[in-house]
Amino acid sequence: MARVAHTHSDKKGNGSTPDPRAFRYVSLQDSSVQVEVMMYRGQRDPTLLPLVIINSIDLVMPPSIAFCDQMWAAGYQVIFFRRPGFGKTPSLPAALLCQREVKKRAPVAAEAALFRLLIDRLELKRVTLLGLGTANSICLRLAQLCPEVRFTIYANPLFHPSIWDVIRPAWLGRMIRQTAMSRSGLKIGVRGLRAVVRRDPLWFYTQFAQKSAGDLAYIDANKDDFLQAGLHLQHMSADVFYSDLKTALIEDTCWDPDVTQGQAAAILSGVETIRSFSEAITAEAERLGLPIIFADSGDLFVPYASPDVVLEILQSEPARRAVADAPA
Repeated sequence: MARVAHTHSDKKGNGSTPDPRAFRYVSLQDSSVQVEVMMYRGQRDPTLLPLVIINSIDLVMPPSIAFCDQMWAAGYQVIFFRRPGFGKTPSLPAALLCQREVKKRAPVAAEAALFRLLIDRLELKRVTLLGLGTANSICLRLAQLCPEVRFTIYANPLFHPSIWDVIRPAWLGRMIRQTAMSRSGLKIGVRGLRAVVRRDPLWFYTQFAQKSAGDLAYIDANKDDFLQAGLHLQHMSADVFYSDLKTALIEDTCWDPDVTQGQAAAILSGVETIRSFSEAITAEAERLGLPIIFADSGDLFVPYASPDVVLEILQSEPARRAVADAPA
């Protein structure tokens, strides 16, 4: 079994009620490498199927207790992997986050390999994988690497050739583009982003999610999570910002249909976005040979804003067949 260090919560509790979303550190292969893992309700329940979620840069917090409880009642235990450098564990080595290696997508390969080891270490079987935003590049590779990943949901994947048009407000899009386009603009962009988040993280997230009433409602219902996410965003290294944004927005926007057409997977997006994005992601889904499902609520945080739609996908015939075919 995985060697587990102490548990920790990102939120200040009253000390009387254990946090069902507490994180713990899991060491890999008896090494010093650790990953933060949230296993809902603390221990693995072998009667439930694992729903593994990997964070995007825009929200490093696990889904709400309400989301996790709804999945639990439907037979799925939420297990959340927080990526290195996005919380309280070190980032990948700086040598992997340089411009040359990012262009080769070396950080993506490294994280996919790390999470393959983590799934083995936790002895997870018959896994459904849910990728969010900038994590989808990793999930695409992880689904290829790990035979225990039987079905994948790519939520809000960023393979839109004109992705910059989608980011709102416009000043945030310019700031992110400055950060991702060149190392020279990195420090300026990250400094500006940190200043905005530090001043008022809830205002930042509501501005970021302004296209979607579902995202805004999710933020309003989970303010503590977004306050904590803002703290993590402030402490994220410039190299992590650069690597993640450059990969998702520039270097890995064109997936290979020879890979995706053989996958048991689906794309999840929301209707609460701009029309050009909906049209582009629909065309890309067709090129990749993947079904696409549009939820009525949510955009950036579409799976969390539309848990009923997530369950519809999980309980669809392709998903149930993929999981059932896996060894018990």
